[in-house]
Amino acid sequence: MIFYEGQLMVLWRFSDLILLLFTGVLIQNILFLLFAVGHRFLEKKLSMCDIRRLMKLVLWYALILLPAVAGIVMFKATYTKFGPVSKWIGKGGESEHPLIYMNLESFSSRTAYGNHWIFLVILCVWIVGILVKGMAPSLRTRRVLKKLKRTKVAQPDLALLGIVRRLEKELGIKKEVEMIESPLLSVPFVTGWFRSRLYFPSQIRDEVERELLLCHELTHCRCWDGFYRRLLFLLGDLYWFNPFMHLFANYFVEVSEMACDEEVLEKCSSQEKKLYAKLLVSFETGEDFLRSAAALTGHAESGLERRLKNMKKKETKRSRRSVMLVTAVVLSMCPLATVSAASGVSVLQDRIIKMTFPNFEEEMNGIQNTLTEEVDYEDLGETRELGIHLGARGVSIDTTLNGTEAVVVETRALKKGDEILFTVWGDKTTDKFRVGWKDSSGKTISVTSTDGEIFHTFTIPKDDTYILFIQRTSSGTVHVTGRVSLK
Repeated sequence: MIFYEGQLMVLWRFSDLILLLFTGVLIQNILFLLFAVGHRFLEKKLSMCDIRRLMKLVLWYALILLPAVAGIVMFKATYTKFGPVSKWIGKGGESEHPLIYMNLESFSSRTAYGNHWIFLVILCVWIVGILVKGMAPSLRTRRVLKKLKRTKVAQPDLALLGIVRRLEKELGIKKEVEMIESPLLSVPFVTGWFRSRLYFPSQIRDEVERELLLCHELTHCRCWDGFYRRLLFLLGDLYWFNPFMHLFANYFVEVSEMACDEEVLEKCSSQEKKLYAKLLVSFETGEDFLRSAAALTGHAESGLERRLKNMKKKETKRSRRSVMLVTAVVLSMCPLATVSAASGVSVLQDRIIKMTFPNFEEEMNGIQNTLTEEVDYEDLGETRELGIHLGARGVSIDTTLNGTEAVVVETRALKKGDEILFTVWGDKTTDKFRVGWKDSSGKTISVTSTDGEIFHTFTIPKDDTYILFIQRTSSGTVHVTGRVSLK
């Protein structure tokens, strides 16, 4: 759909939305593969904090800009130009409507089956998948968090709370983090969209251990890691059928954990670093009722070895210039991949459509005209213009006929021998409507639908200006789709 001079014009169909969905997945996978294939290079050139920041930018792009840019590119690939052109002087005076020029063919513009029930079923399956894949984990997480709230320590540990408030000031956290202590936990974690909530095991009493763990979790709060994790899981729910989306989410969790490790250990002594490593090992080997909730805690056995190796790795000073260069290259790949993939998919669709339906209009023209052409000189009555231009490839029709108003497809000069092919359908076999032309003398040639459809070719008898129209033959409304072509 598009807004043209304040008027909503619906040009896309369900088939176009399905193609946009899968094109978006293709582009996402290209971007995500950059991290999967090039993670060693990125980890060599960038710190974990830099990679985390870069992944957040790519995430925002994938969530908002990617579908918008891909949609615009694919729309423009099919509908190349809109322009107001004076069309016809009717009862209401002179009216102007946009001409629509076609470039590449799409399934909906070529076949008029863009709203076929199969595409609607695919959309429904996608939506059901979102609800099933998204709601089940959300409900499970909600139950876990409610249980932790119910079992939290009645009297908060003032010493622990004091450490939290002090670290908040040191880390520059302006909004206070809500603290929840629970005896059910052995692993601390942070969650929350806009207000962070820190869950902490009440049995950890050592002050140094508390300091290290709280510093790690509050660093997550400062960097809004909980918010971005939830955003990633939301994107994973939307694209539940895309495994690369989940790989990207897992890598982000891993990177965010290692980034916080780096920040915590930056000012730690060697003894504190050893203690910190032992704590990580104890979290992975200990028993905890959150063992299956790595999405909440960020702790998984597969990531422990990586975190320990990263902690042992000698920190090298990285040039800010090289960091900015690598970041700029990766970010520039986002629009480049989007435009290239969207354009490529549009061209591929055009070629497949032309290969699959090479003689679509010819086949329609070859159908024997069993409908009888009727002649009359009556006025068309109330008219409404679609404001479209047939062009060399014809045009798709999708309109509702109200009462006996005549919907004008186009008013144009035609030559003797030109052929106008109408291939139009109503939603029901009982729908009654007619199509035809009217010349400058007032003569009208039309055919009436049979079983709610019309396949008919009109041969123009003389050079003249003709009104090509579709009209319901009785009161009420009829929804008509199809295609009109000029040969």
